[in-house]
Amino acid sequence: MVGNADAAAQVAMTVAARPKARREAAGRPRRAVPPVGTGVIVSGSQGSIVESAGCRCVFFTAGDGRLRVWGTAFFSPGGVSVNCVGGDGPHIGAVAIGIPRPSLARPGRRSSTTSVFALTGHKEDELARSMASDLARRLGVTAVVVAGVHVARATRSDIAAVLRNAGEAVRAILASAARTRRQGRRRP
Repeated sequence: MVGNADAAAQVAMTVAARPKARREAAGRPRRAVPPVGTGVIVSGSQGSIVESAGCRCVFFTAGDGRLRVWGTAFFSPGGVSVNCVGGDGPHIGAVAIGIPRPSLARPGRRSSTTSVFALTGHKEDELARSMASDLARRLGVTAVVVAGVHVARATRSDIAAVLRNAGEAVRAILASAARTRRQGRRRP
């Protein structure tokens, strides 16, 4: 039996050996994917920033100790994807998607519709919902947030502190988005 590494190598060799015309004829046009390692890493106030192919990935952190949250915000032309983890055990606990829309209560203002999926037994739904809703409303793009912050034996004040730290993370993400827009206007 062929091992996983051997099978992966065989598949890679088979695909590499297949001529371009044959791949395109098979219904798989050549995609413009940047080569691995072609990003630019910039040091920022919240950590490193990686840029590549019109996208930007920002690393953020907010809070201290076991109530700290951290993660990445990936800006693409169509939206932002955030991975927010922290506490004693980072994991995936809930996923939220915020979609911007005109406000129903305040004409001329922007709001968002947000849907959440929480994994069984996880309580990160409110953290993910608030981050996705705020980002979608403030940035005007689709925002997806994956959240997983486990704090063992958390008290109400611990939970409130984690939610405040998530709010600080949103402010850092918004500040990074504003810097990105300003830099984009300066480029020739």
